[in-house]
Amino acid sequence: MALSAVGSQGYSNASASSSENFIEKAYVAAFREGFEQAYQQSESKLQPYFEQETQNEEYQYFDRIGTADDMAEDTSRFGTNPNSDIDHDRRRIGLKDYELGKYIDEKDLKRVITDPMNAYTQALLASGKRKIDDIIIDAFFGNAFTGKSGGTTVTFTEGAGDEDRSNIVVGNISKGTITAAGDYVVAGGNTEGFSVGADFGTQASGLTLEKLRAARRTMLRLHAIDQDEIVNCFVSAKQIDDLLGIDEVVSSDYAVRKSLVEGTVTTFLGFRFIHTERLPLSTGSGGDERRCIVATSKALKLSTGTGLKGDMWRDPSKKNIPYIYFKLCADASRMWGEVSGEIRCNEA
Repeated sequence: MALSAVGSQGYSNASASSSENFIEKAYVAAFREGFEQAYQQSESKLQPYFEQETQNEEYQYFDRIGTADDMAEDTSRFGTNPNSDIDHDRRRIGLKDYELGKYIDEKDLKRVITDPMNAYTQALLASGKRKIDDIIIDAFFGNAFTGKSGGTTVTFTEGAGDEDRSNIVVGNISKGTITAAGDYVVAGGNTEGFSVGADFGTQASGLTLEKLRAARRTMLRLHAIDQDEIVNCFVSAKQIDDLLGIDEVVSSDYAVRKSLVEGTVTTFLGFRFIHTERLPLSTGSGGDERRCIVATSKALKLSTGTGLKGDMWRDPSKKNIPYIYFKLCADASRMWGEVSGEIRCNEA
């Protein structure tokens, strides 16, 4: 029997409110059974590509060791032992709590063909997975905290103005031997990471070969990657479309995979492309600019106090109806600016 305007038990949807219309979607749909199985499904787009830790304290510190001085020739006899100054600092990660829940009215449960609670659970779980991506992205572009107790703030480098839109801006902390010359601008202060401007190579351009080459060249100059290492590049659908318009990407003379036939690009020019629509937009003089992340797994740590998990109980204050609840306790921090970069892509 088809259920449309009139459901089982003579229930009419003709005058249903917007919330009632939401439950109506479950009337003719079939869902997998099992509350436990539901929140085992669906993964975050970014989480698998960064380092992960567990945390039991409010703040946790991760120590970092810098580079040693250049080795010097020994020209003395019975001289003193050399002692190299090696930087030692740490990054602080705190914890933040997140939650989400939904009441299930049993009057609605009696009017549907199959129990929709599993579907609602999956929807809440998906929201939690999206929150993990947001935590990672916010931490990647946000402030990192260093020093003995995390009292020193390190910001992600950005161009000071339109004059930097056609350059590669490198943070002062992670600049290595790069100086302000040619395509490079060095940002001052406690800054790290690198940013390939939206106008690099071509004014107000999307994702181009010039920008990808600039990002890879910068990471090689910083000794952050090996020559044959694959770097993760997180992009939106617009950048995938940009890549499909590049002859070198879609031509079988350049690529083993026929990207134009498959309608997508997975790897090219030493980059692995991962699609996500949660990357931030920044407004520039040429229009909206998508901040595409270029990074290796060591760029960021995601620390979890309580992993994303769900529970269900009946609420006596709401006529004992079922309530589905999810919680997450986590935060993240950028760890190394040398492998933390962005490519700004115009989306006007």
